[in-house]
Amino acid sequence: MFAEILKVLGLFLFSGTKFMMAPGAILAAGYGWWESIIISFTGGSAGSIFFYKLGGRFFSFLEKIWPSKKKTRKQFTAKNRMIIRLKNKFGVVGLAFLIPLISIPVSALLSAKYFRFDKKAIPAYIIASAFWSVALTFFSEPVVAFIQNLIHEI
Repeated sequence: MFAEILKVLGLFLFSGTKFMMAPGAILAAGYGWWESIIISFTGGSAGSIFFYKLGGRFFSFLEKIWPSKKKTRKQFTAKNRMIIRLKNKFGVVGLAFLIPLISIPVSALLSAKYFRFDKKAIPAYIIASAFWSVALTFFSEPVVAFIQNLIHEI
């Protein structure tokens, strides 16, 4: 019983950091479709909220230590323009839906940096976690089954 709780807790924590791999790992650990969706959704949501809140506190702390000085005219490069364009076009919702690609900690910290006071951030991460939990579980199941069949044949 205790080993099972530790196993689920480990998969929960894994979902909070390496979200793209989590549903496949949960399925490979012997859990079913619904368990995979529930564990990856709760882990992804909890990880998103944790890293978003942690990032918000971290950046507020940095601003207290090093307050911004008088703004000088920034030099715009092609890279800066692209970042600003993406930030303005997709916003916090776009960052939230990138969680499988750039990982939850990175995405949540970027959101905390640029969208710290946006009230849509946490709901966007919860909705994105729900969507990707279902989608990744759906696409991971045949791959995991194929790999398990290969292993059993060898």
